[in-house]
This record gives sequence, structure tokens and C-alpha cells, in this order.
Amino acid sequence: MKNLIARTLTGAVYIIVVVGSILLGQFVFFSLFLLVLVFTQNEFYRLSKKGGNNPQVIPGITISVIIYTLLYLTSHCYYQNNTLLALIPLFIIIPIVEIIRNKTNPVQNIALTLLGIIYFAIPFSVFNFILIPYTNHPELYKPELLIGLMVIIWASDSGAYIFGKLLGKHKLIERISPNKTWEGTIGGSIFSILISIVYFHFFNYFNLSQIIIITLLTVIAGTYGDLAESLIKRNFNVKDSGNVLPGHGGLFDRFDSLLFAAPVYFVIIYLILN
Repeated sequence: MKNLIARTLTGAVYIIVVVGSILLGQFVFFSLFLLVLVFTQNEFYRLSKKGGNNPQVIPGITISVIIYTLLYLTSHCYYQNNTLLALIPLFIIIPIVEIIRNKTNPVQNIALTLLGIIYFAIPFSVFNFILIPYTNHPELYKPELLIGLMVIIWASDSGAYIFGKLLGKHKLIERISPNKTWEGTIGGSIFSILISIVYFHFFNYFNLSQIIIITLLTVIAGTYGDLAESLIKRNFNVKDSGNVLPGHGGLFDRFDSLLFAAPVYFVIIYLILN
């Protein structure tokens, strides 16, 4: 009971902070999620160390911060897209640092460092593009679109939990996540579609068929994001990625679905709106 109360309160604060940062404007959101990026990526590197590896924490996070910042500026048209070519040489830094520091498991260290950059910097950067989805129109800030992504994932998670508890019998992928069931996944998808139809009804962006396609593909991507994090935690034999959120674990545990869902969601809405 105590854990349930802590989980509920933490969840409520989490939603208020995330939605509040979106509504308060571009810079507030950018600043908050820059911190979220740093803490989440650091959790991943800490998990990697439990497997006897030595990822490059400072270089990896620094490169991610640079990528996140430059992509934020690009979404506001402060830079042209070809400016992003300057990011390519940054990745050469990782093997160079590995050569200099002479740690055990160098190949694994390089791979895990690069994985941490790609896994977190790219999806978190995509959030900024979802907020400004129209090409060459940085003045058109659309917080309702990013909140829509959150609504899809949160509704899917809630529906999956409820239907899984009530009807769950057939395991989805038991070797990775023994608590997930097909019944919960399908129920969560249907529940998310219904909630999305209601939510997007208040905004003139998508028709009914588009809402269903957007929601379904986003939920599928989010489900794989959840499973991917479960695979990582199982590989390193840990239950939670951290303990920063009472009753929920770490930030990686909270954003796992969104890390896979955000790029898929963005591509779909970008193709529809442009």
C-alpha cells in the first residue's frame, strides 16, 4: 500500500512537471529535458558498468548534450541542416579516447558509449522537432502535439496494466519481460486509440484514420522501447535503472517507451502536416 501511494504521487508529479514544461514554452522544455537527457544517459552508463564494462561517461554525455543543443537550434532554424555535418567528427573522439585511457574491454566500451549517445540524444532531440513540426516555421510552437505523444504512451501503459491484470494469460516475450501479456498489449493499444480519438478531436490536425494509424504505430514502437529497456536490465541483472523516482525506479524506466515512440510519431506527423 505504501509503495502504491508513493508510485501514484510520483506519477502525478511526473506528469505535472513534463506537461508543465511543455506548456511553459520552448526554453523551459529544452532546459528540463537537457537535464533529463543527462541523468537518463548516466543511468544507462551505470547499468553498463555493472556488466564489467567501462563506457566513457563524460565524453558520451558531452557529445549527447552538443547534439541535443544543435538539433534544438536547428529546429528553430538558427542553423541550416548542413551545419549538422559538423557533428560527424564528434564520434571519432570515442575510439581516440579509448585508445588513450587503455581500459579493459575496449570494443565493448566504445560500443556502449556510442549506443548511449544514439539511444538517448536522438530521441530527446526529436521532442523539440515535434513541438515545431512545420518546416521553416519555428514560430509555430505546437505543445498539443508533444502532449499528444505523451497521451498515447501513457494511455497505452495504463490500458496494458489494467487489461493485463484482468485478462492476461499469454506472455508476450517471457524471456525478456515475464509480466507483459498479449491481452495487456492489445487492450492497451485499443484503450490508447480511444483516448487519442478523444484528445485529438479538440485539435484540427488529423482525421480519424490518421489518428488510428498514428496511435497504433506509436504504441507498437513504444512497446518495443519498453522491451528493449527490459532486455538491457536483464542483461545486467538489475530490476530498475535507478531510484530517482520513488515507486517507479529511474528516469530510463519512465522514458523507455518514449525513446522509441518519439521518432516514429514525429516521422508520421511530419509527413501528414508538411
